[in-house]
Amino acid sequence: MRRAIYTIVLTLALCLSVLPPTPASALTVEVGQPVPKVTLPTIEGTSVDISSYKGKIVLIAFWASWCPRCGEELTFLQGIYKSSPDIVVLAVNQESQNISRAHIERVKNTLKEWKIDFPVLLDKNLDAWNAFGINALPTSVILDRKGIIRYAEANYYWATQEKIAEVIQRIRQEKD
Repeated sequence: MRRAIYTIVLTLALCLSVLPPTPASALTVEVGQPVPKVTLPTIEGTSVDISSYKGKIVLIAFWASWCPRCGEELTFLQGIYKSSPDIVVLAVNQESQNISRAHIERVKNTLKEWKIDFPVLLDKNLDAWNAFGINALPTSVILDRKGIIRYAEANYYWATQEKIAEVIQRIRQEKD
């Protein structure tokens, strides 16, 4: 009996190991679709409607402080934020649905440690998580000036700096 269970588990593991990776296929947002309408609180206490930035290129990074790749991505996006006034950078923190003072302080401390000063939104009720169909952190989304999703990629391993820069460059070259 043990041998049969072992054989089944081993066979299943081998079958699953040959499946190709699907970096963003499980995201429910699709390139070419309008950005979902989601309004989230900021760490300063105001609210931001993510779909309200028409006329600007928007980079959205979904992240958490416990995610090392999130820190890499936010650090890269900080450079874009500082050097590109035509681009809005938003970070959506996915750490907790319970927005307490302790949570906000933890987020602020992480941002200070990572030297991040662009706007940070809190996904209080997982509104953005569900609307965008997030399945991994970090996840990167780029909107064009019309509020259309032009890029969506889960995991910074797949969303390289080169890909992000390439999409931004393409959008900048387009005539509105």
